[in-house]
Amino acid sequence: MSPEYRPPLASRVTRAEAVAREVEAEIADRGLPPGRRLGTKEDLRRRFGVAVATINEAVRLLEMRDLISARPGPGGGVFVAASAGPAQPRRALGFAPGRASFGDCGAIRNALEPLICHEAARHHGDEDIRALRKILAAMEHNAGDPAAYLDLDWALHRRIAKMCRNAPLHSIYLTLIDVLQDASAAGDLPELHGEADPAVHRELVDAIAAGDGPRLDAVVDRHTPGAPAT
Repeated sequence: MSPEYRPPLASRVTRAEAVAREVEAEIADRGLPPGRRLGTKEDLRRRFGVAVATINEAVRLLEMRDLISARPGPGGGVFVAASAGPAQPRRALGFAPGRASFGDCGAIRNALEPLICHEAARHHGDEDIRALRKILAAMEHNAGDPAAYLDLDWALHRRIAKMCRNAPLHSIYLTLIDVLQDASAAGDLPELHGEADPAVHRELVDAIAAGDGPRLDAVVDRHTPGAPAT
């Protein structure tokens, strides 16, 4: 039997999130093309030595990020998604360790949040809103589990960013999310999130679904204190 998989960080990262990151890194580092089969869920479960529930959660997180697709039945399994693109290395954008404080990264992320949300409001489709509401339902279900809720919170913002058509904005924002997610998981940013409040995120998604305009401005201002108005 494989040894039980342990996250690479001595942190609050859940095992499911750690497995998801390992698979995401493999897709990016090896340049795996869309449609490449990664194996079955059972193959991945044995590889990482985790429980069925953990691999199911990891697959769900990766599906929410549009990195993989899971197909049941004969010939099925876990495949690189058609929409999966190469990850932007942090170092390429100047995020070498120690070169930026987490506070600086958080401030820039907050400043970019309105731009990301307005891009999503302008360019979303029905499938995008369904995907966001699916994540919201999972957030509501996991409101009592801080680690799982936080993973889903990051997944929601990554999915909002997927609708952004401004490539530099998209890449920089996701890089900041990576840095902040690692920091919060390691316990370096305990103030980053308060208590679970899915209603706040539902309000944001509803405003994005309604389209660009004053309603979204007001919701983004409440959701991201200190962000400049757009």
